Amino acid sequence: MESIYIALLKVAPTWFVAGYKKVFKKKPLSIEELRKNIQVLFIDDEPLDSILDNVRQSGWNVRQVNEVDNIYSDEVKNSDIIFIDYKNVGSKLTPTEEGIGLLKYLRHKYPTKHLIFFSGYAGFIPGHEVHSIANGWIQKNSDPYVYVERIEAAAKEIYAKKIMTSWLLRFGTQKGDFLPATVNFKIFP
Repeated sequence: MESIYIALLKVAPTWFVAGYKKVFKKKPLSIEELRKNIQVLFIDDEPLDSILDNVRQSGWNVRQVNEVDNIYSDEVKNSDIIFIDYKNVGSKLTPTEEGIGLLKYLRHKYPTKHLIFFSGYAGFIPGHEVHSIANGWIQKNSDPYVYVERIEAAAKEIYAKKIMTSWLLRFGTQKGDFLPATVNFKIFP
């Protein structure tokens, strides 16, 4: 498993990582601390008890809803990582496209949320469209540990982006530094 420092290195210039502890006078959150702060939501019409139990036993805050009636619901707004099923979800908001439509709508309304598309219909998903919108894809029948690993990687990426954004908002960039494409300034309203 990669450390948060490694995740930071993927999105941050070297001057940022080197100066983080010195400037902010604190160390990055541990994975245990991230587990307390990150909210995970599964949107699926089928019960996912074994997956959810495994994710909870790993220390993550996780919920499941069968459908999203309101894009501004607390479940959606308060979630950092959202798993979206392909079939039988999103039909109230995007009846013609179901899960893919919901994925598009969530990406449009919440561009900084980490969206993971998952389905048991692996061979029938128009992959090019899903991969350009979602942050990731997973087959629904994957082992529960795969879900836990995906959540952990997503949480580290989310946290690294937040730290990077706070640094850049506080200090700006230095002449000659680049602004990585992965930084999204909409993280902080």
